[in-house]
Amino acid sequence: MGNVTVVLVDIGNTRTKLAFSDGESLLSVTELPTGEFDSHLLSKPMDAWVLSSVVPAVGTMWTELLSRKAPGLTLKEVDNFDIIFDVRRKTEVGEDRLADIEGAFYLGLKPPFITIDFGTASVINLVTPQHEFVGGVIGPGVMSSYECLTSKAALLKEVPLDVPEDLIGRDTKTNLESGFILGFAFWAEGFYVRLKKQYPDLSAVLTVGAAKIIHQVIDFPAHYEPHLSLFGLLRVLELNKHLL
Repeated sequence: MGNVTVVLVDIGNTRTKLAFSDGESLLSVTELPTGEFDSHLLSKPMDAWVLSSVVPAVGTMWTELLSRKAPGLTLKEVDNFDIIFDVRRKTEVGEDRLADIEGAFYLGLKPPFITIDFGTASVINLVTPQHEFVGGVIGPGVMSSYECLTSKAALLKEVPLDVPEDLIGRDTKTNLESGFILGFAFWAEGFYVRLKKQYPDLSAVLTVGAAKIIHQVIDFPAHYEPHLSLFGLLRVLELNKHLL
């Protein structure tokens, strides 16, 4: 895209990512709690912006601020994607899911593929060889489940989770690591193995949250990209430049 500055904003339920890009790569990424804002973050000049949000009120605030600086796009208003929607209710598809899917295309994954997002919820998206997005899976989030358990169980204290050394834990910490890190790895593997029977060429990409640890213990081939959704916003910009 030449010498341009593109701002990418991905607003999740708990965390918001703000990135500056030259239209091809990420130059910087800042994370902050969703709902918080620092005006200095948008003090730099920009040529365009792209935003996805699963928190409408926060998305509206960011959109208003960005619109004062440059023309831009929100995922809810664009019309061009790499996929054909084959779901019952297209309007129910979250913008975060579309960003992850388009991120996979930006990275060069060829359908069929799944994206596995270990954020506030654990979300799998499936794209068929015909580029059809047919839906996926939504389950409990790794860390949200972990925090819920440790807050309600008197004898379980929240400790940092690391890569498990063994399948079976020998103390409370390693028991929790087996249950949450390996447990969610097995969850992802189960879906991958079943789907691969239907789609032999299936590939996968993991992103965000506990994926940083889980990708080290999974037993199936998968890419790991912590900023998958931001690359997806770049892909959306590529496909919808005519709307600017």
